[in-house]
Amino acid sequence: MKSIMPFVAQQASGPPLQPLPYPELPPPALIPPEPEWWIYGVAASLVIVLLGLVVWLLLRPGKSAPPAMKKPWQTASKRLRDLLVASSQQPPATTAAAVSETLRVYFMERYKIPAPFRTSQELFQRGGIPSTSLRLHDYQPLAAWWDELAFAPMPVDHTAAAALVQKAIASLEEERA
Repeated sequence: MKSIMPFVAQQASGPPLQPLPYPELPPPALIPPEPEWWIYGVAASLVIVLLGLVVWLLLRPGKSAPPAMKKPWQTASKRLRDLLVASSQQPPATTAAAVSETLRVYFMERYKIPAPFRTSQELFQRGGIPSTSLRLHDYQPLAAWWDELAFAPMPVDHTAAAALVQKAIASLEEERA
């Protein structure tokens, strides 16, 4: 311990303290910094935008489902089977017209040509099919057969109307295969 004491005494006896160059200035007062008013505005705007985003995400409408794919064969088959059941309660001419309409709508939905609005002659013989759809000429016999069904003599009784619907169902089944 004796060896440490002379060292401390030497430090206390060092050079004298120098006075400050400007003793008339008061010591600085530390003022806590306050944020500017615009910082509060930016913070409030950010909170409002985030709350709006959360509300929008919660209340936005859901994604809509894609439209159902058309199934022309199933639609035509169901319609013809319904016509077979209803053929005994409606006039035979109405049944024949419904068979024609069902087959032509099927042709339009399946092959994308305006079959309900044109006859087979207009479609296949007078250039009604665009040149990009030449493969549809393979279906000309089928369209002729449907014309035969559509423009056949009107059935005179319910039995003939039911036979017409059964023949259309059989042709639709055959066309599917």
